[in-house]
Amino acid sequence: MRKINNLEDLIKERERLTVRKEFLEGEIKNSFHEIKTSLEPLNALRKGASHLLSSKNNDVLSNTVGGAIEFILRNFILKRSGLITRLLVPYLVKNATAGFVNENKTGIINTISTLISAIAKRKSKKEKPETGVFDRTTVSDEIY
Repeated sequence: MRKINNLEDLIKERERLTVRKEFLEGEIKNSFHEIKTSLEPLNALRKGASHLLSSKNNDVLSNTVGGAIEFILRNFILKRSGLITRLLVPYLVKNATAGFVNENKTGIINTISTLISAIAKRKSKKEKPETGVFDRTTVSDEIY
């Protein structure tokens, strides 16, 4: 701070402080933007970790798929693993698959419905009896 002797010095000092204030505000904005961009990978990691640790939607499809995967991991794949691995890995994989199923629910349901309709068409073709075919059981049933 300079020594102010008259009104002219006061006006110059005020202008200098205004320019300095604007410069420092710009520096703060730049620093804030740099910090924000440097934290973006951490935010993505945090979002991914929260996606693994908790599933917010508890619907039938995601619970079924998650439970099946947890059962397979715990009882078959990680059967001889350590206690912490057997407890932690199925939990994380179950929540990850539940999140994946929630995001892609419509595609999964469409795929399942097309598979079911294809199986039903095959089954109806196999079970349809042919008309006008005689076998040994109907030979004696001729109408006179």
